[in-house]
Amino acid sequence: MRYFLVAGEASGDLHASALIRALKAEDPEASFAFMGGDKMAAAAGIPPVVHYREVAFMGVVSVLKNYRTIRRRAERVQEALRAFAPDVVIPVDFADFNIRYILPLAQELAIPSVYYILPKLWAWRAGRIKQLRRYLSHALSILPFEVDYFRQQGLSVSYVGNPCVDAQLSYEAEHPEPIAREADLLALLPGSRKAELRENLPLMLQAAEAHLEAGGRVALAAAPGMTEADYAPYLSAYPQVELVWGDSYGLMRRAARAAVTSGTATLETALAGCPLVVCYGMGGRRALRWIFEHCFRVRYVSLVNLILDRLAVPELLGDKLSAATLRHQLELLEEGQPARRAQLEAFAELSARLGRSYSAPRAARALLEQLQQQR
Repeated sequence: MRYFLVAGEASGDLHASALIRALKAEDPEASFAFMGGDKMAAAAGIPPVVHYREVAFMGVVSVLKNYRTIRRRAERVQEALRAFAPDVVIPVDFADFNIRYILPLAQELAIPSVYYILPKLWAWRAGRIKQLRRYLSHALSILPFEVDYFRQQGLSVSYVGNPCVDAQLSYEAEHPEPIAREADLLALLPGSRKAELRENLPLMLQAAEAHLEAGGRVALAAAPGMTEADYAPYLSAYPQVELVWGDSYGLMRRAARAAVTSGTATLETALAGCPLVVCYGMGGRRALRWIFEHCFRVRYVSLVNLILDRLAVPELLGDKLSAATLRHQLELLEEGQPARRAQLEAFAELSARLGRSYSAPRAARALLEQLQQQR
C-alpha cells in the first residue's frame, strides 16, 4: 500500500517515524511519501517532500508574518499528495496545517484519512470536531480518555497506546541493568523552547538553592536543539548544577524528585517513577492562569492529571509559580512523605491505564484493519 504522512514538528517526526517502521513490518510492499523530518526520512529511506523546519513557525504573530511561506509549502505538499496517489493519508498532530490544507484535499480525491495523535479538542477549539467528522475515516488516539470524548462527538476512534510508553520500554531494553534512585538528586526539566527556559528555569534554580546549600545535587536535562550557550546565562550563578545531555530518561530514573515544565515530559517523568511538581510560567502570569481557567475546557494542564482525572501531581501555573512555592512542593516529595507515596501509587495506576506495549505496532495494525473494513 501507499502511505502519505504529514507531520510538522519534532515530536510528530519522531512518532511518525516509528509508525513508518511498524507499517513496513506489517506491509512488506509499503511505500511512503511525507512531510516531516530526518527521523521519518531515515525510517522511510527517502527525503521529505517538505521538511517540517520549513513551516515551523510558532505563535500567532509568527504564523501571520510567514503566511505566504506556509502557503507555498502547503501547495508543494498538496502537489506531492496528488502525484503520489496514496491509499491512505495519515495526518500526525499539527492540526491547523492538516485541517486546513490536507484533509479537504484527501476528501476531494476520495482518499481515506486516518488521523494519528488527534488535536486536543477536549481542551480548546472544540468547534473543529465538525471538520474532523466530515473528513476522517478513522482516528488513532494515544490518550485513553480521548476515546469516549471523540466517540461521543461522532468519530470512529481507537486507542493504540502512548509513544511515551514506547520510549520507556526502549530505554529499559537498552539499559536492563538496575538503576537506583539517588536520594540527594533533584532533576530540573525546564522545557525545550527558549521561552520556556526564560520563564521557568530561573525559578527552578532559585527553588533548588536550599537543596544545593544542604549538600544535595541538582541536574538539568538539556533539550535537543539547545546549546551550552542557551543555558549559560542561567547557570553562571549555579556552577554546581550538572547539565545532562542526551540522557533525560536516565536522569528521570535516577532522580529522587523533579521539577518539570508542563508538556510530554511530565508524563515521561511519571512513567519513570520519579515524583514531580509541574511548572508552567509564561509572561503575563496572572493573565495566563485566567485564560486557562476561563477559556480551556479542562481542569488540569499536565498529562498525568488529565489521564488520571484528578490532581495526582501539583500544578504551579502562571502566577501560582514562585521559587518559594516550588521549593515547598518539592520538600513535600522527600523520602517518607505522604505526598511522595501518593504520587508513586498514582504512577502505578497511570502505567496500568496506558498499558505496557509498544504503540506504533498497535497503530499500524489498527490502521490496516480499518482500511480493510472500509474496502
